[in-house]
Amino acid sequence: MFVPAALDELEKRYWRDIWQTAVYDAVVDYRIDLARFGPIQASIVAEEPEEPMLNLVLGAGSPGAIGSGWLASAIEWVQSYEVDYRIPVTPGRPAAAVTERWLEETGHQRGGGRTKLVRGAAPPARPRPSGIEVIARDGPNEDEGFPDPFVESMGMPPWAATFFFDLPGTEGWHCYVAVEGDEAVAYVAMLIHGGVAELALASYGRAQRESDGQALLLCRCIEDAAATGCRAIFAEVPEFDPEPLSASRENLVKAGFRQAFVRPDWRPPRHAVAETPLIRWA
Repeated sequence: MFVPAALDELEKRYWRDIWQTAVYDAVVDYRIDLARFGPIQASIVAEEPEEPMLNLVLGAGSPGAIGSGWLASAIEWVQSYEVDYRIPVTPGRPAAAVTERWLEETGHQRGGGRTKLVRGAAPPARPRPSGIEVIARDGPNEDEGFPDPFVESMGMPPWAATFFFDLPGTEGWHCYVAVEGDEAVAYVAMLIHGGVAELALASYGRAQRESDGQALLLCRCIEDAAATGCRAIFAEVPEFDPEPLSASRENLVKAGFRQAFVRPDWRPPRHAVAETPLIRWA
């Protein structure tokens, strides 16, 4: 079920799409940029140098990442912006061990990361909380409240809502809101790419209705992913959950998700940034 290469390609597409939906003013004001070096993808927000979730180097375990100099070039590019950054290395990639050894030799620090959960596309047991409806968001500007919950749930600064304004309707994305009466109680966005899917849950599930809405959204996503022939569906949670996010993990487990692996994030050498803050998710 767990295909490391497919997951890495999915994740690069996931962040690339989000970066490409940013509104022009934000791109200019916050100096948002993305570059590719062979199989490596680097994305930065230069005006948010202490936000590692916004400064990422992906695909580091790809074959040739070290020997061809692609990872070194990507890191040089990111460091030129003087931002704190993270390099996740997916276990199971052919070059993962070589990459991690090289990162250690170049002074990078192995730190806490995030947990990937996975399930197959078998039909879920559908919960039936009364009074909650799942509505698809198929185009931009259908729901002005769509971006904000994602920013809060992902630990991004408020302005980063610009990344999500145009996500509904983007090819490959499935976006939904759970509504009780006139009130939105939970959101989800799912990208399907290369036969695998990745979920972004935008509800902490602190209240029971939020949790019920999230459970319904998970079922809808699983059903839609199965209909496209997906063989695996992934979700990501912090390695050490803060209390609100624990409810999201609980809903994922109830929906059949199981831990695939814990992926460490490699941090830059101490001299690469003026100050290296603690990892947000730790």
